[in-house]
Amino acid sequence: MLKKYNGYEIGPNLRKIRKDKKLSLYQVCEITGLSDSSIKQIEQGGRGLSMRTLYLLMSVYQCDANTLLNIEVKESNTDKKEGSIDSKLEELPSEQQDYFRHTFEFMIDQAAMLVS
Repeated sequence: MLKKYNGYEIGPNLRKIRKDKKLSLYQVCEITGLSDSSIKQIEQGGRGLSMRTLYLLMSVYQCDANTLLNIEVKESNTDKKEGSIDSKLEELPSEQQDYFRHTFEFMIDQAAMLVS
């Protein structure tokens, strides 16, 4: 089952990651081009993440979306990670898998152009 976005859970996780990376709010703002109020609102859970912001933070924090979104990923006996976005996609019917993969690829391409 897909997990619903919970900013009040994800925001503090993003703040912890930033602190663990020893980055100040100001440094993240400088690198991403986002305002300090945007980052504060995201870290407090009052504002959701856009795909562009998610992509920017993945780049700055050098981690994957599962880590940023606080999605628990369990190692399984196969190469696939249980609970990951990829494993959840595979649970869907093939038509939905194709739709979401194309949508994600488009969104990532668009985000990449915005941050280049």
